[in-house]
Parts: sequence; structure tokens; C-alpha cells
Amino acid sequence: MDGIDDLEGELLKELRKILGYEIPIVVTLDLHGNLSETMVKEANLLLGVKYYPHIDCYETGLKAMDLTVKILQGEINPVMVMKKLPILIPIAAGTTDLSPAKDITHLCLQMEEQTEVIDCTFFHGFPYTDIPEVSATVITITDGNEEIAQTVCKEVAKDIWAMREKFLRELPDPKSGILQALSIGECPIIINESSDNPGAGSPGDGTYLLREMLEFNIPKSCFGFIYDPEVANLAHQAGVGEKINVSIGGKTDSLHGEPIALTSAYIKALTDGRFTTSSPMMKGFEFNLGKSVRLQVGNVDIIVCSVNWQTLDEQIFLLHGIDVTEYKIVALKSAQHFRAGFKHIAKKIISVDSPGLSTSKVASFNYQRIIRPIYPLDFNSL
Repeated sequence: MDGIDDLEGELLKELRKILGYEIPIVVTLDLHGNLSETMVKEANLLLGVKYYPHIDCYETGLKAMDLTVKILQGEINPVMVMKKLPILIPIAAGTTDLSPAKDITHLCLQMEEQTEVIDCTFFHGFPYTDIPEVSATVITITDGNEEIAQTVCKEVAKDIWAMREKFLRELPDPKSGILQALSIGECPIIINESSDNPGAGSPGDGTYLLREMLEFNIPKSCFGFIYDPEVANLAHQAGVGEKINVSIGGKTDSLHGEPIALTSAYIKALTDGRFTTSSPMMKGFEFNLGKSVRLQVGNVDIIVCSVNWQTLDEQIFLLHGIDVTEYKIVALKSAQHFRAGFKHIAKKIISVDSPGLSTSKVASFNYQRIIRPIYPLDFNSL
């Protein structure tokens, strides 16, 4: 809503006006949440998913329901403590499959083994919003013991601060990423374009990685997928087996790369863009990406869809007749969620960065309203 930075906090305040404070409010949150004092004040519990990719949403929901019942029955008296850290964590650095986020998540789970610790969550925050609440956050919840909650919260926050530099690792650009992939004998190699991640609000039609793939023209390489309903519609009008001349991608803005002119792009397959996910992330969810097409340009297979979304698993490829296990390079747009579906397939995952709304170079944004000082925009220690 216009004029409101803390939408969740305002929503909780309005709910309290209706419900009062006798009825518990338990909230489940994405770990990218930018949390506020208002949220802590107005909710009984704020529970975050622990993993990125978010493979534990269902379990977090079950926990929320169980704890709500315990509050209502008087079995627990939750105390919630929050510690905000002046750190901007790029989403490309936040996977809990790898350090440093993996280490902090493990520490939080260890803390939950303490008798009175109901929950301990490391919220990475969302650095692509210019609001005062932006930051990494730790929330610890205990059964009535504020001292333990404070102690645990401070301990986890201390470890996050000590690891802050590890969250800012430099990612290769698309060209360097492809060269790295070519040096690896096994396949498939997954190259994810983290800087144009639709899950973070980017347009999904960025062309930096696709342009490099077309330049290299590597046999058995594919790109799945780029958002361009105009191209998808033209392909459906032309039909399978035809060749079309089109301008692909780069149509939302100039930040994510210029459009690419394709000459005599061969239409290999046309689909309705409907499939069911197999990834542990949203498994069984039915997607509809609208009119979609598999184009062949030289050695590169390009999937084009009419709905902007990140690639979660191999299903969009299979829908268009592509078995990713037989390809040398499989390129896609996603920061982390793709890992749940591809980590058991990929021989290597290479994350690449370029200009984009979800770039790892958070210092490149012209923030106006976030609270300063904050790492890495200002200095390394406060």
C-alpha cells in the first residue's frame, strides 16, 4: 500500500483492533522478511522458515498451528525477542545449503534444542527494498524466559555479524561463468542468473546470460526460460517447424540488458506452459506459464514463456522435450529456489551476476531511506 513501509506491522495493528489481545495471533514468514518492532509487539509468535530454498513451509505451518493450540490451552507463555543487524544480505548469498547461511541455520536449530527455546530464526531480510526496516534479523522465542531469549538472540546475532563478509562473495559475470562451465568435464552444469530472479521482483527478460550463450554457441546448451509473451505468441502463430525473426528479451527496461535479434530461429516445440512441479520446493503445484515455445538458435535451445516466474525444477524443460541430464550447460533464472530441484541433477552449480534488480552488488543501489550506517554500504564494524 502507498505510504506504508511496514505492511505486516500495520495489518497486525488493525487485526488487534478487531480481535483484542486475548486471541493469539501466530504468523509464519518467509525468511526474507524485513521485521519491525510493531510486528513483535502485535503478534504472539513470528515464525520463519529456516531453509532457503524454502523446503520447510509446510513444517513451519504445522508448528504454527501446534503452538497456537498450546497458547490457547495455557501450556506455553511465549516471550519473543528481536535483534536487528545492520547488514544487507544479497539473496544469492543466502542459500542454507552452503556456508555461511548453513552455519547460522544450524546454530539456530541447536538453540531450539534448549528446553525453553520454542523457536530461533535467522531472517536474512530483503535488501531490494528501500525502507527503514531493511536488515538481517534474529528472533528468539522462549516459554516465558526473557533472559534466555535475550542471550540466545545475542549469541546468534554475534555469529552473523562475525560472518558478514562471507555473505558478500563476488560472483562471476555470465561470460566468466560459461568459461568456468566449459572447464568442467561432467554435465549438466547449471548456470543460474541470480541478478534477474523473478522471485525477487525482476522482469525475467534479462539478456546478459542468454546473449553470452548465443555468442559461445556451445553444443547441447539450453536456456529455460526467458519471459517474452510477444515472441511466444508469434511462434504459436507461425507453428512448429517454421523459422521466425524476432527480437527477444530486454523489453521491460534497459537495466537487465538490451533485446537480442534472432534470425531464423527454428520453432522446435510449442506448449501451453502447463506442468506440475516435482521439486521439494512447492512439489505438486500446478503452474501455468501460458503460451510457451522452444526455439533453436544454432546449438542453443531457448524456452520462451508468457508468464514471468523463476525456474524451480526440470519440468519446464521436460514439457518442451528437453532432458537436462543430456545437456552440457543448463541456464536458468533464479537465485536459490532452483537448488531444491536441481542439486541432485547438477554436477556443478555456477551462480552468475550482472546488472539487475536482484544483483549481489547491493552497494550499486541508490538507497535513500534505509537506516545508516549499514554493512556493506558504510564500514565493516560498528
